[in-house]
Amino acid sequence: MKYRVSALLPAGPALAMVCGLVIGPLLLLIRVSLYEPATGRGFYTPGTLSFTNYAAFADGYLLGIAGFTVGCGLAIATMVLLIAYPLGLFLSSLTARMQLIALGLILMPKTAGLLAMLFGLQRWLPRGVLATLIAEVYLVLPYAVIVIYAQLLNLDPTLRAAARGLGASSWQVFRRVTLPLSMPGMILAFQLGLMWGLGAFLGPLFLGRPNETTLAVELHRQAFEYGRWPLAATEAVGLLVLVTVAATGVPAVVQMRRVTRC
Repeated sequence: MKYRVSALLPAGPALAMVCGLVIGPLLLLIRVSLYEPATGRGFYTPGTLSFTNYAAFADGYLLGIAGFTVGCGLAIATMVLLIAYPLGLFLSSLTARMQLIALGLILMPKTAGLLAMLFGLQRWLPRGVLATLIAEVYLVLPYAVIVIYAQLLNLDPTLRAAARGLGASSWQVFRRVTLPLSMPGMILAFQLGLMWGLGAFLGPLFLGRPNETTLAVELHRQAFEYGRWPLAATEAVGLLVLVTVAATGVPAVVQMRRVTRC
């Protein structure tokens, strides 16, 4: 028992940080979502406990926003995967020196200011769903490329060499060896794009039309423009639920498919 306690002591600061910066604010968020809206001054009615804000999700307006958010997340994740995988495959085929140069070029846009990049896209693209998707994909793409590139880099090159030695064509080597072995990186890249897309804020805010609102943009408006903190907190809880489902649901679906195949 003493050994277990002493082993946990080094993790104490990290656990305290998690409790103070994650669990505490999350509990406070849930509590604010259960307040009744303010009838006079203030952002909510203190001492109240009500589920009226959660009932608001049943109306068509918020359900439409939630549906658009999910569709936007799936579209961003799909686009990210379709672009990041060929880029990662191309990077892994380069020499070590060229890989460093290519990685620097891919990461270079992240050193620029986000607002400067978004204002540039705003001048170039017309407002709409396509512009929103392009902006969000642009923001998350470097991370997805690195994930897939790292997965491809760790593949055993002797497996592909053995497949070629057995007479397999380049396409057969890719389809039977490279693609299945790189599946974990693809799943992680898709999951990353989905979670990023569900929380899309800057793209819809700067490049989306008024009727193309995500939950992140809507809760920002409710909190800082209309002062409806309980409703904004409720929308934030709903967004956290969607992100949690994306974080746990994608691996669960993949695992179920593996089990059914076996």
